[in-house]
Amino acid sequence: MHSALSPSQLHLLRHLVTAEIPSVDATAVAVRDLDEASVTDDVRTLSWMGLLEVTGTRLTITPRGKAAHFEAECAALAERLVEVSVFADELQRRTPSLDAQMHALRQLAEGAWSVTEAAAYVDRRAKEH
Repeated sequence: MHSALSPSQLHLLRHLVTAEIPSVDATAVAVRDLDEASVTDDVRTLSWMGLLEVTGTRLTITPRGKAAHFEAECAALAERLVEVSVFADELQRRTPSLDAQMHALRQLAEGAWSVTEAAAYVDRRAKEH
């Protein structure tokens, strides 16, 4: 679902997860760094999609909107962890002496190990050398 949403729509949902906001209030839009030019269309589209509701003069997120928000957050975090793993590969290539640390970091980023397991691996490898 999140891939069909624009960055400005995701930004609006991110704010609605924490609190309702006055609907199309210029001050509320400015304080939250929302795109004033697109917020009206975003509200209309997200409302049509069932991701937010306009109740009186307030915007509120729906359970479906919360799910879309957290799905997008999860996808962004997964992308970041892939970047961490790729960066660990690059550091390991550039600095072979960091082999154990980069291996542990990669395993941690990929979810294979906990922090405790990664630290224990690094400690074991240090004792071996």
